[in-house]
Amino acid sequence: MTLELNRLTRAVQEMGQTLAHQQKDFNQWVERARAWLAEFADRGPTLREAAPEVGAAIPTDEPLDAVIPLPPLPERFTVIGADGTQIGPDRHGAALYYLINVGSLVYRHGSGQTPEARSLPDLRYREEDLYEGKLLVQGNLLDVRRDRAEIEHLADRVEAESPGQTPLPNPTLALVDGTLLLWVLENLSAEVKERNVRGYLRQLDRIRRKGAAVAAFTSRPRYTEVGRLLHLARFGEDRTRAEAEPNPLERVPDQAIFSFLPPGARSALFTSPRAINRTYYQAGGQEIRFFYINVAREGEEPVIARVEVPAWVAGDPGETPLLALAHGGVVAQSRIAGGFPYVLARADELAYISGPERERLEEMVETALLAAGLRPALSPKAYYKSLTRQGRRW
Repeated sequence: MTLELNRLTRAVQEMGQTLAHQQKDFNQWVERARAWLAEFADRGPTLREAAPEVGAAIPTDEPLDAVIPLPPLPERFTVIGADGTQIGPDRHGAALYYLINVGSLVYRHGSGQTPEARSLPDLRYREEDLYEGKLLVQGNLLDVRRDRAEIEHLADRVEAESPGQTPLPNPTLALVDGTLLLWVLENLSAEVKERNVRGYLRQLDRIRRKGAAVAAFTSRPRYTEVGRLLHLARFGEDRTRAEAEPNPLERVPDQAIFSFLPPGARSALFTSPRAINRTYYQAGGQEIRFFYINVAREGEEPVIARVEVPAWVAGDPGETPLLALAHGGVVAQSRIAGGFPYVLARADELAYISGPERERLEEMVETALLAAGLRPALSPKAYYKSLTRQGRRW
């Protein structure tokens, strides 16, 4: 062990005391935010224009403080979850490549059938796969490739439920972990954004054409977009004043504000203020909306999550069939796994790449290179690390 924990004892103790003190102030601001939520509940229409300019949640036609109870679910319905993980290109490795592994689970509620698990690895090593223009596919770009692989695999599994033009046998909800918005692309070129977002939206369209709902689930979200909306409302939609004054809710996550939601209930719908949502998703008929939801059971502490859905799932004001399925399906799944959708928990397990599996893959790559007459070699840095970390790497 190289981390000298004894040197951290005092710092950790001070951390506990400081956080306890901060919690008191935090709780006061949460209560203030809830009071503003009620006070400005009907101001949504007047806030819509200014909200995206300050990065605030954009209100829909539902009151800001709306509480929508858990809707009834059909006796039989299907939830399909997909999640992925990746091994990024390593310039210190024997070869330059990346791997995306997507896991998925089909859970047919009310059928008595065993859930269907699947994983699909995808190895990419050709130059056209490794680069986006002049950029090596790594970091955010690789995350987007994984997101696209997840949603494509999800669309495949939805279509497999009813091949061809036949309708789905049961109401179906397709779930991904995290977000439907490829916001990590916002600082990249228009060409890169266009290509990746269009590809992603095509997969959402495939799900839409089958009549399924699609949603993204974020556990313990840290967004503060509703807090920014309340700050804006305090200044009567005056963007200039709102930006000039410090926002006391900037570090208060929206999930804390909505922890008053009863078990199974959701908040009002809001539209994401992300620029990429307005520029690409809205133009493609896939504008992303979101709500907060308490997935806990009766008598348990609140478990607040954020759920994103496209506008065609959200539908018109009120609980439309697809929105009700997303709402109820997320709660039903989360109550199986203790606050997190079971299909996503299993999909993550199926997608996970362990340390020994990574080592075995690298050995396979080295063997293939040798068989092709190449001499694979680690960089000096990678070679040194393999020696110093051997036996305790994982």
